Amino acid sequence: MAIRTKLSNEDRDELTKDVNDLDKVYLEKMKEEGIDPRLLEQFKNLSVEMDKEKK
Repeated sequence: MAIRTKLSNEDRDELTKDVNDLDKVYLEKMKEEGIDPRLLEQFKNLSVEMDKEKK
């Protein structure tokens, strides 16, 4: 059985502070792979907007 854990804000940096946990992991992996920071910011913004639309 999988256990879902919500990350605290202490575990987040400026790039990942507003995104959901799954997108946080994606952003961190893309950052490690050297993706352009501007593209990471775009991904973050899209993620936040999509989460707003769901609510």
